[in-house]
Amino acid sequence: MSVNIGIHIPAAFPDTPPDTGQYKDFFQTAESLGFHSLWTEDRIFHSSNFLDSTTLMTWAAAVTGSIQLGTAVLVLALRNAPLLARQLSTLDHLSAGRIHLGISIGGSPAEYLGMGLPMNSRVSLLRENISVLRELMTGEPVTHSGQFYKLENAIVRPAAVRPPGIPIYMGGQADSALLRAGELTDGWIQSPFASPDEFRKSWTIVRQGAEKAGKDPSQLQYGKLIYASVDDNPDSAYDAMGNFLRGYYGDRADVQRMSAVGTPEQVVTHLRKFADAGVETFMLGVPNLDVGHLERIAKEVVPELSQ
Repeated sequence: MSVNIGIHIPAAFPDTPPDTGQYKDFFQTAESLGFHSLWTEDRIFHSSNFLDSTTLMTWAAAVTGSIQLGTAVLVLALRNAPLLARQLSTLDHLSAGRIHLGISIGGSPAEYLGMGLPMNSRVSLLRENISVLRELMTGEPVTHSGQFYKLENAIVRPAAVRPPGIPIYMGGQADSALLRAGELTDGWIQSPFASPDEFRKSWTIVRQGAEKAGKDPSQLQYGKLIYASVDDNPDSAYDAMGNFLRGYYGDRADVQRMSAVGTPEQVVTHLRKFADAGVETFMLGVPNLDVGHLERIAKEVVPELSQ
């Protein structure tokens, strides 16, 4: 079994969010402990103090040197593709090619309304945004005439550091989203609401999408966002995660369904089920910026999953 273990960065706080120094310590500790990657979440509107995904990723890039950086996930259908291409071009250059883009279609009517975008066109928006973003990230002149964008010899440089461009992964659980993941992107990220058995079923649909598009499904990457809390007292681990998830997800929070919580052994057992199902990269969502908690995960969970 060989899996990558990344950390999903806490970004939603009912009270005052952490300052730059706390985040710097968290990011640098994650890198020094050998974690594969750091991942950010995305929202336009949220009742908590919610830190922007690309801005937070930029701060992580500025204070680290080798750890991979990504979004899990960014609501791409709500973004202006040329503007995002410029932002990602800059960030990929400054981070020496460490950027990954996990995306989703989003499901909040309030966010679509607030951004002045038609929610009933979100699939078309998503498709065209992916196309325009990929074209612009090559650094070559782009001429494009679509439903939402008209470009004539448009250039965004520097080009992405790694040809053919920044890797893009689709989030989502509906069959239509899974098929799009295989067709349009470089992989898929499973949501925290789904089980190992659902991962296996969804993975098959993603592969079907790739095959229908004439792509080699063996080249796709498979990730899993799941929350993790380690403590010798399982009740303490559960409570810490419950408080965090309620502040983020509200009534949808479900610790048992969305998380691996408890002693190191219990967390490893839970995560191993997903690794056995085919997960290649974990994005472990921790409930706070406690670097001691990161150290426990690195020393007592990661080695067991890497065997």
